[in-house]
Amino acid sequence: MVDTKELKESLQREVDALTRARDELKVQLQGVKTDAKDEWARLETTFERLQGEIKRIGLDAKEPLKDIGAAARNLVDELKRGYGRVKEDAKQSLNDAKKSLD
Repeated sequence: MVDTKELKESLQREVDALTRARDELKVQLQGVKTDAKDEWARLETTFERLQGEIKRIGLDAKEPLKDIGAAARNLVDELKRGYGRVKEDAKQSLNDAKKSLD
């Protein structure tokens, strides 16, 4: 059986790591191409959904805890992949900008 406290703490650790990555990317996104910014906007919605899922853990949720935990883990995975794409897009955009200055 899934322990509510363990699940919530585990997910919170992952959200904390994602929050640090998210904060770093916010800085890098200044002056990058529109595609990365569009992806960022989509990821912000996902981040908010993840925070909502974590808040539901421990409350009188109608869904079984393992379903909520699985949904939250899927959102964590989606955010990790998405932040990776945004980081690569930002890096490429900055490299393109440097090349155009040379």
